[in-house]
Amino acid sequence: MPVRELLQRIGSDEITEWMAFYQMEPFGDMRADLRSGVIASTFANANRTKHTRPFTPEDFMPFIERPETIDEAHLNVARFKSMFAHRVKKHG
Repeated sequence: MPVRELLQRIGSDEITEWMAFYQMEPFGDMRADLRSGVIASTFANANRTKHTRPFTPEDFMPFIERPETIDEAHLNVARFKSMFAHRVKKHG
């Protein structure tokens, strides 16, 4: 919704309340991606070797702005997939 339309529908006091609520209870795509990252990192850590660096949720969130994140995240996803490649049924 355009900002002008939003401001016609609700007042600045309600916008301020929503902003405060978001600070206490984040919602939206970032929060959902973090939840998915937690699940993926937990699963990956349960199956990693002792000598491998522990995975973090951010390792599975390639859009986070860190210089090494995008390449590292893709590498981590590839590693994660390779852990279970032997269990995947081949179709064809």
